[in-house]
Amino acid sequence: MRFETYSTPEGDVMVAPTGEAHFKLEPTHRDFITSMITRISECYPTADKAMREAYKASSDALHYYEFLMVRRFLKCNFGHYDNVMDFDQEAFKFEFVSCPLRGECKHDQVICNPKFNTTLSEREIQVMKLFHSGFNENQIADKLYISINTVHNHKKSAFRKTGSHTMAEFITYSNKFNLWK
Repeated sequence: MRFETYSTPEGDVMVAPTGEAHFKLEPTHRDFITSMITRISECYPTADKAMREAYKASSDALHYYEFLMVRRFLKCNFGHYDNVMDFDQEAFKFEFVSCPLRGECKHDQVICNPKFNTTLSEREIQVMKLFHSGFNENQIADKLYISINTVHNHKKSAFRKTGSHTMAEFITYSNKFNLWK
Protein backbone atom coordinates (compact mmCIF):
# COMPACT_ATOMS: atom_id res chain seq x y z
CA MET A 1 0.00 0.00 0.00
CA ARG A 2 1.18 3.52 -0.80
CA PHE A 3 -0.34 6.63 0.65
CA GLU A 4 0.18 10.28 1.44
CA THR A 5 -1.23 11.85 4.63
CA TYR A 6 -1.68 15.45 5.62
CA SER A 7 -3.29 17.54 8.32
CA THR A 8 -6.03 20.04 7.55
CA PRO A 9 -6.19 23.51 9.14
CA GLU A 10 -9.09 22.15 11.23
CA GLY A 11 -6.80 19.47 12.70
CA ASP A 12 -8.18 16.50 10.78
CA VAL A 13 -5.90 13.89 9.26
CA MET A 14 -6.50 13.09 5.61
CA VAL A 15 -5.27 9.91 3.96
CA ALA A 16 -4.64 9.82 0.21
CA PRO A 17 -4.03 6.27 -1.03
CA THR A 18 -2.38 6.16 -4.46
CA GLY A 19 -5.04 6.03 -7.17
CA GLU A 20 -7.93 6.34 -4.72
CA ALA A 21 -10.02 9.12 -3.25
CA HIS A 22 -8.72 10.95 -0.18
CA PHE A 23 -10.55 10.28 3.07
CA LYS A 24 -10.67 11.84 6.50
CA LEU A 25 -9.30 9.38 9.06
CA GLU A 26 -12.12 8.20 11.32
CA PRO A 27 -12.31 5.49 14.01
CA THR A 28 -14.35 3.39 11.53
CA HIS A 29 -11.37 2.94 9.19
CA ARG A 30 -10.43 -0.28 10.99
CA ASP A 31 -8.31 -1.92 8.28
CA PHE A 32 -6.12 1.15 7.87
CA ILE A 33 -5.85 1.77 11.63
CA THR A 34 -5.08 -1.87 12.43
CA SER A 35 -2.33 -2.04 9.81
CA MET A 36 -0.83 1.22 11.12
CA ILE A 37 -0.95 0.05 14.76
CA THR A 38 0.81 -3.16 13.75
CA ARG A 39 3.50 -1.27 11.83
CA ILE A 40 4.03 1.29 14.59
CA SER A 41 4.30 -1.30 17.36
CA GLU A 42 6.72 -3.42 15.33
CA CYS A 43 8.95 -0.68 13.97
CA TYR A 44 8.60 2.13 16.54
CA PRO A 45 7.97 0.43 19.91
CA THR A 46 9.05 3.48 21.94
CA ALA A 47 6.51 5.66 20.12
CA ASP A 48 3.88 2.94 20.53
CA LYS A 49 4.50 2.75 24.28
CA ALA A 50 4.37 6.56 24.66
CA MET A 51 1.10 6.81 22.74
CA ARG A 52 -0.48 3.94 24.68
CA GLU A 53 0.40 5.79 27.89
CA ALA A 54 -0.81 9.16 26.57
CA TYR A 55 -4.19 7.78 25.53
CA LYS A 56 -4.71 5.12 28.23
CA ALA A 57 -7.82 6.93 29.51
CA SER A 58 -9.52 5.92 26.24
CA SER A 59 -8.25 2.32 26.23
CA ASP A 60 -11.64 0.85 27.16
CA ALA A 61 -12.97 1.98 23.78
CA LEU A 62 -10.43 0.04 21.67
CA HIS A 63 -11.38 1.41 18.25
CA TYR A 64 -11.28 5.01 19.44
CA TYR A 65 -8.08 4.40 21.42
CA GLU A 66 -6.26 3.01 18.37
CA PHE A 67 -7.67 5.81 16.20
CA LEU A 68 -6.24 8.42 18.59
CA MET A 69 -2.81 6.78 18.49
CA VAL A 70 -2.69 6.52 14.68
CA ARG A 71 -3.98 10.07 14.25
CA ARG A 72 -1.30 11.37 16.65
CA PHE A 73 1.48 9.44 14.90
CA LEU A 74 0.40 10.76 11.50
CA LYS A 75 -0.03 14.35 12.73
CA CYS A 76 3.39 14.38 14.39
CA ASN A 77 5.28 12.85 11.47
CA PHE A 78 3.44 13.70 8.27
CA GLY A 79 1.71 17.01 7.89
CA HIS A 80 2.16 18.28 4.39
CA TYR A 81 0.47 17.26 1.18
CA ASP A 82 3.34 16.87 -1.26
CA ASN A 83 4.51 14.65 -4.11
CA VAL A 84 6.48 12.26 -1.85
CA MET A 85 4.47 9.28 -0.65
CA ASP A 86 4.58 9.13 3.17
CA PHE A 87 4.31 5.36 3.08
CA ASP A 88 5.86 3.63 0.11
CA GLN A 89 6.63 -0.08 -0.15
CA GLU A 90 6.48 -0.69 3.61
CA ALA A 91 8.67 2.22 4.69
CA PHE A 92 7.65 5.52 6.27
CA LYS A 93 9.14 8.69 4.83
CA PHE A 94 8.94 11.13 7.71
CA GLU A 95 8.51 14.86 7.17
CA PHE A 96 9.55 17.67 9.45
CA VAL A 97 6.34 18.86 11.06
CA SER A 98 6.29 22.36 12.45
CA CYS A 99 5.09 22.24 16.04
CA PRO A 100 4.98 25.04 18.62
CA LEU A 101 6.16 22.53 21.25
CA ARG A 102 9.20 21.29 19.29
CA GLY A 103 12.03 20.85 21.76
CA GLU A 104 9.74 21.21 24.80
CA CYS A 105 7.31 18.33 24.32
CA LYS A 106 8.23 15.18 26.22
CA HIS A 107 7.28 13.20 23.10
CA ASP A 108 9.68 15.05 20.76
CA GLN A 109 11.98 12.40 19.23
CA VAL A 110 9.71 9.73 20.77
CA ILE A 111 6.38 10.05 18.93
CA CYS A 112 7.55 12.84 16.64
CA ASN A 113 10.46 11.64 14.52
CA PRO A 114 10.71 8.31 16.38
CA LYS A 115 13.72 6.03 16.38
CA PHE A 116 13.30 2.98 14.16
CA ASN A 117 13.57 -0.41 15.87
CA THR A 118 16.30 -2.32 14.09
CA THR A 119 16.37 -5.15 16.60
CA LEU A 120 15.95 -8.39 14.72
CA SER A 121 14.28 -11.34 16.39
CA GLU A 122 16.32 -14.49 17.00
CA ARG A 123 14.34 -16.26 14.27
CA GLU A 124 14.96 -13.44 11.76
CA ILE A 125 18.69 -13.66 12.45
CA GLN A 126 18.60 -17.45 12.15
CA VAL A 127 16.82 -17.25 8.77
CA MET A 128 19.17 -14.54 7.48
CA LYS A 129 22.26 -16.51 8.58
CA LEU A 130 21.01 -19.43 6.51
CA PHE A 131 20.45 -17.18 3.49
CA HIS A 132 23.97 -15.83 4.02
CA SER A 133 25.28 -19.42 4.09
CA GLY A 134 23.76 -20.07 0.66
CA PHE A 135 20.51 -21.81 1.57
CA ASN A 136 17.41 -21.01 -0.51
CA GLU A 137 13.87 -20.46 0.87
CA ASN A 138 12.85 -24.12 0.42
CA GLN A 139 15.95 -25.41 2.18
CA ILE A 140 15.53 -22.96 5.05
CA ALA A 141 11.87 -23.91 5.47
CA ASP A 142 12.79 -27.60 5.58
CA LYS A 143 15.70 -27.07 7.97
CA LEU A 144 13.70 -24.94 10.42
CA TYR A 145 10.38 -26.79 10.03
CA ILE A 146 8.51 -23.65 8.97
CA SER A 147 6.60 -22.72 5.85
CA ILE A 148 8.18 -20.99 2.86
CA ASN A 149 5.79 -18.09 3.50
CA THR A 150 7.18 -17.75 7.05
CA VAL A 151 10.74 -17.76 5.68
CA HIS A 152 9.76 -15.05 3.20
CA ASN A 153 8.09 -12.98 5.97
CA HIS A 154 11.19 -13.22 8.22
CA LYS A 155 13.42 -12.10 5.33
CA LYS A 156 11.05 -9.25 4.44
CA SER A 157 10.90 -8.12 8.08
CA ALA A 158 14.70 -8.27 8.43
CA PHE A 159 15.11 -6.20 5.26
CA ARG A 160 12.56 -3.64 6.48
CA LYS A 161 14.11 -3.35 9.95
CA THR A 162 17.59 -2.81 8.51
CA GLY A 163 16.56 -0.63 5.57
CA SER A 164 17.95 -3.22 3.15
CA HIS A 165 16.57 -3.92 -0.31
CA THR A 166 18.92 -6.72 -1.35
CA MET A 167 20.82 -9.51 0.35
CA ALA A 168 24.07 -7.65 -0.36
CA GLU A 169 22.78 -4.57 1.47
CA PHE A 170 21.65 -6.76 4.37
CA ILE A 171 25.07 -8.44 4.61
CA THR A 172 26.79 -5.05 4.63
CA TYR A 173 24.46 -3.89 7.41
CA SER A 174 24.96 -7.16 9.32
CA ASN A 175 28.73 -6.88 9.18
CA LYS A 176 28.65 -3.21 10.21
CA PHE A 177 26.45 -3.88 13.28
CA ASN A 178 27.84 -7.33 14.07
CA LEU A 179 24.55 -9.23 13.73
CA TRP A 180 26.32 -12.52 13.04
CA LYS A 181 27.56 -12.96 16.66
